[in-house]
Amino acid sequence: MASFRKISFKTTYGQLTIALLLICIVSGIFLAIPYDVSNAYASVSAMRIAYPVASLFRNLHYWSAQLFLIFTFLHMWDHFKKKEIKLKKSIWLRLSIGVLIVFLAMLTGFLLKGDADSEQARRILESLTSGIPIVGNLLAYSLLGKEGSLQLIYVHHIATFTVFIAVIVFEHSRKIWPRWGEFVFTMFALLLVSYYFSAPLHDNVNPTVKGPWYFVGLQEVLHWLTVPGLSLLLIMLILGMVYLVPFFSGQKSFILKRSLLLITIVYLVFTMNGLFFRGENWQWVWPGNPEYNYSVLQSYKMPKVNFNPEFSSEGFSSSPQINGRTESCMICHDDVKGMTLSHNPQAIGCFACHGGNPLESDKDAAHKNMLLIPGNLADASKSCGTTNCHPEISERIQTGLMSTLSGMISVDRYVFNEQDNPDLLTDVHHLGDSPADEHLKNLCVRCHLGSPKTEWGTIDQKSRGGGCLACHLNYDATTTSALIEHQNNAADTTYLNYHPSISLKVTNDHCFGCHSRSGRIATNYEGWHETILTKEEMPDDKSYRLIEDSRIFRYVEDDVHHALGMDCIDCHTGFELMGDGNFYAHQEEQQVVQCSDCHFRGEPNTINQRELDEESAIIASLRFGNITGRNFLTTAKRNQPLINTFYQNDSVFLLTKNSKQLFHLKQPGETCTKGEAHNNLSCSSCHTSWAPSCIGCHNEYDAAEPGFNMLENKAQIGSWVEYVGEYNAHAPALGVRSGEELKSVIPVVPGMVLTIDVSGYSRQKHDSLIFQRLFAPAVPHTTAAKGRSCISCHNNPVALGYGNGKLEFEKGYWSFNPAYQNNIHDGLPEDAWIGFLGERTGKVSTRSNLRPFTIEEQQSILTVGACLICHQDNSEVMQKSLIDFQQVLKARSTVCVLPVWDEN
Repeated sequence: MASFRKISFKTTYGQLTIALLLICIVSGIFLAIPYDVSNAYASVSAMRIAYPVASLFRNLHYWSAQLFLIFTFLHMWDHFKKKEIKLKKSIWLRLSIGVLIVFLAMLTGFLLKGDADSEQARRILESLTSGIPIVGNLLAYSLLGKEGSLQLIYVHHIATFTVFIAVIVFEHSRKIWPRWGEFVFTMFALLLVSYYFSAPLHDNVNPTVKGPWYFVGLQEVLHWLTVPGLSLLLIMLILGMVYLVPFFSGQKSFILKRSLLLITIVYLVFTMNGLFFRGENWQWVWPGNPEYNYSVLQSYKMPKVNFNPEFSSEGFSSSPQINGRTESCMICHDDVKGMTLSHNPQAIGCFACHGGNPLESDKDAAHKNMLLIPGNLADASKSCGTTNCHPEISERIQTGLMSTLSGMISVDRYVFNEQDNPDLLTDVHHLGDSPADEHLKNLCVRCHLGSPKTEWGTIDQKSRGGGCLACHLNYDATTTSALIEHQNNAADTTYLNYHPSISLKVTNDHCFGCHSRSGRIATNYEGWHETILTKEEMPDDKSYRLIEDSRIFRYVEDDVHHALGMDCIDCHTGFELMGDGNFYAHQEEQQVVQCSDCHFRGEPNTINQRELDEESAIIASLRFGNITGRNFLTTAKRNQPLINTFYQNDSVFLLTKNSKQLFHLKQPGETCTKGEAHNNLSCSSCHTSWAPSCIGCHNEYDAAEPGFNMLENKAQIGSWVEYVGEYNAHAPALGVRSGEELKSVIPVVPGMVLTIDVSGYSRQKHDSLIFQRLFAPAVPHTTAAKGRSCISCHNNPVALGYGNGKLEFEKGYWSFNPAYQNNIHDGLPEDAWIGFLGERTGKVSTRSNLRPFTIEEQQSILTVGACLICHQDNSEVMQKSLIDFQQVLKARSTVCVLPVWDEN
C-alpha cells in the first residue's frame, strides 16, 4: 500500500509511461502469435470475432499504446515546467527524435490493421514522404516497403522503432521496470478497459475512413494546405523547437514553451474537428446529423470481449471471407438462398446491406443497429450506397424527380395561387403548412422514393416509395411462401433461409404502384382506363379490372410496345430513372429517351462498347453477357447509351432487358417524314391512341375528416378531400410547347379543371374558392403503330382544345356545339381548354412554355379540315398538301369552298 500512497500526478508520469511501455511490448509479443502480416485484416478480424483471448491482448496492446503516447507528452510537459532541464545535449537530441519515433511506432501499428482506415493513412503517409525532394521515394520505400505489403512496416513496428524507444527510455530513466505499485495499478486499469472496450477496426464498408486520433489533426491540416509538403516543414519546426527548449532561459524559454503549448492546443482543436465534425470524403458533418456514421466512435461503443462465442471455431474457419475478413453474420447465415450472383451473401456478406456489426460473436451485439429493410433513401448511403457498392447512384438519386417531386409540388402550389411560376425547383422535404403543401401531404406525396418501406413483402400495387427496393426487390414463390408461413406462425423461422433477390429485373409491377395514379401511365400502358365505378358496381366482364386499392378500370387498348412484350425499362434508362446528378423541374426535362432515338431515317447516333461509362458497361454486361465490339444507340438528348440496342450491318436491333426478346427497329412511316407539314409535331401527337382525362373535380379541406400525412406517415384529423367529376378516354387534345428551336405540338390533357375550396383550412391566406382551367402536357404511353388520321386532328374539336361536341363545316363556315354545359366560373364548356376560335390569357397550363393553339393556328388547322370534308387522307390532293399546302390551295377547283373567318 505504501507504493500506492506515493502515486501522484506530479511524480508518476514517468513511472506510468514505463509501465505502459512494458505492457505494450509484452502484449505485442503475445499478439504476434495469432497475427498474420500477409493477411493482416483477416487475422485481426478473426481475433475480434472468434478468439477472445487474442482479442483481449489486442485491446491491451492498443490501449497501452494510446496511453503511452499521452503520458509521454505529459511527462515531457512535466520537464518543461522546470526552470532548467539538466540533461546532456546528446540525450536530449535523442529524446527529441524519440518524439517522432513514438509517433511512427504508433502509426505503423495502426497501419498493421490492414483495414480501410489504415490503407487511407498509408496513402497519405506515402504521398507526404515521397514528396520530399531527392530522397522522397527512397525514404517512402524504406519506411513503408512495397505497395500492398505490410512486411517492412511490421519489422519497423516490432523492432526498429520499439528498440529505439526502449533504449531512449532506459537512457533517460535508467530503469526498464516501473515501480510495483504503478505497474499493478496500470495493469488492472488496462485490463478493465480492454475487457469492456474493443480496439477500433474498420468494417471496410463504412464510407467514413479516418486515421488514428493523433493523426486526424494532421489530416485536417493537410485539408487546408494547398501545398501538403509544408506539413513536413511544420513537423520539423516543432521538433526543432522541442530540442531547443533546454538551451534557452528567461524570456526566450518562456516564449518557446508557450509557443509549443499554443501549437499543442491548436493541434488538439484540429484533432477534435477531424474526429467529430468530419464525415465521408472529409465533409463537414454535425455529430447529431442522421448521416453521421464515424466508424471509430462506433467501435468504441462495442460490447465487452465475449469469451463465449455463439459458434464453433470450425464454423468460423469454414465461412467465406467478405471484404478481406470473415463476417460473423455469415457463420450463422451461410445457407441463405434466393439472391442473385451479384448480391450473393457468399460474395458480399450480410453487413454490406443490413448493417449491424460483422465483427461481433454475440448475437445481440451483432444485430445491434441492424437495418431490417435496407435501401430506403434515408439510409441508402449505409446500405446500397456504401463505398464498394453504388455510392454514385445513392447520391444522384436524391436529385431525381422521383425523389424531389419538384414538378408535382410546383404545379400544385401554382394551382393554389401560392406561386406565380409552375417551373420552380422544389423538394418534397421542404413542404410547409400552406393549403397547397397540406394538400400534397394528404393526397400526393406518398409516391416519392424517400417514403420508406417498413414491412417485409413483395412490391405490389399498393406499394409506394421504398428507395432502391421500389424497383430492385423481387420475391420468388418459395420466398413468398416462407414469409407468409412466418407471418401466420411467428415460431416458423424457415423464412430466414430464403431471401428475396435484389436484381436488375425491374418489371412493370414495380412501376405500377406509383404510376397508376395522376397521369396513370402504368395502367394506360397496359390498356386500362380508370372509371368512377365502385367495387359493387363492377360488371362481371373481362374487360373490367379491379386493382388492389379497389379502383375499377375498363380495357381500351394497350400500348403497341406492351402488346409486343416490352417492359417500361426497355425504353427508360438508369440515368433517366435514378437521376443524373442534376435537378429538374419537370419530367420532360429529366427524360432523355425520345421515339426518334430508336425509330429514325439516316445514320444513327452510336457509341462503341469501349466508350461506355463504367456504370452502363457493367449493367450491359450483367444483362447481356459479352458485349465486346458492340455499337449501341445513344439518345439525341445528353448522348446517353441505350444499352439494350445495337447497330449491326446497317440494321438496328433492340433486346428486351428482362425477357431477352429481339426486335428489329423500324423506320418511321413515310407520312411522318414526308414534306415539312409535320416537322413541328411530336411523335406522340399522332401515335397516341387515347389518353385519360378528368373534368369537374373538386377539392375541399374538411377539418373533421380523418386523414393521413404522407410525408410523416402518420394519421391525423383534418384533411383535404378530393371529389371526382368525370373520367373520359379518347384521343388527346393538342397544345404547343414553345421555347425550343422549333415549336412542338404535343398531346395535352385537362390536368387541372377543378375548383378548390380552402374556406375550411384555418391557416389559409388565400381566396376561399379557387377555380382553375389548366391543361397539362401528357405522355400517355398508349402508342399505336398507326398514327391518327388527318380528320382526327383537323376536324376534331377535342384535338383543337374546344372539348367534346359537334364541329361542322357548312357553306364556308365552321360551327361548334359543345357536349358539356358552360362552366359558371369562366363560361367555357366543362372539358374545354379554349373557346371555339378563341384565345385565353393568363394561366392556361401547368407549364410556362405550354399553350393552346392561337386563333391563327386554329384557322390553319381548320382550313386543312375543310379540305378533308371531301378529300380522303390518302388522296392525291392531301398527299400533295404534306409537301406544299399553299400550292395545293392555289390549284384548287372552283367547287372547293375555303372557310370564311369573321373579322372579329
